[in-house]
Amino acid sequence: MAEHYQLSHTTETLISIPVPKPAPPEVVPQIEGAGPLWRSLLFPRDGQRAVEFNSDGSNLFASLRQAGVQIERWRRPSAPDGKATFDLVLDDRTKGRPPVRPELIRSLLAPGGRWVVTVENRRWVGLAAHRVMSRANREGFEMIETFYVYPSLRSPRILVPLDSPEPFRYFLSLAVGARSPRQRLLAFAARFMCVLRLHRMMLPNLIMVARRKG
Repeated sequence: MAEHYQLSHTTETLISIPVPKPAPPEVVPQIEGAGPLWRSLLFPRDGQRAVEFNSDGSNLFASLRQAGVQIERWRRPSAPDGKATFDLVLDDRTKGRPPVRPELIRSLLAPGGRWVVTVENRRWVGLAAHRVMSRANREGFEMIETFYVYPSLRSPRILVPLDSPEPFRYFLSLAVGARSPRQRLLAFAARFMCVLRLHRMMLPNLIMVARRKG
């Protein structure tokens, strides 16, 4: 909505000049369904190869297969063949599934390939995510990005980048508001965590995307 400022001249003529308000930053893209979620993060292409850990019948990454990505389920070989040929490693840690060693991930990824970790179904995922990112840094991964999916990984509506606090604060203004005393308290706590740059610690899910150095 435009705001109007009136300028008075000596002739008492009023001139109305519209001043548009700046649009909100495009920091929390709206998404509908798992397909747009993975397309916006991974840009899947027909013929890409991926290996999936801890799937156990999960269909979390099914839309990647529909996009033409060839997904294999991880089966430990009797002896390593030394071939790092996968474009994506999909590491599903939802429902408390165990972690995968980063050195194994790195050995499977081709240079420039991406390691995708999903964490969910914990009270707060922050500590688990911190350990994953620390190991990724130590094992030679770069361009480590983190995201929160609202309201859940399997029913995504909003994708929130977490590597700086501004997108998360903007998301709070959209999703939480300040209605009941409890909501106001939660919003205050979340903003305080943003100030401390600990906003990842209080979320119910997290996606990490890390690229292997070429």
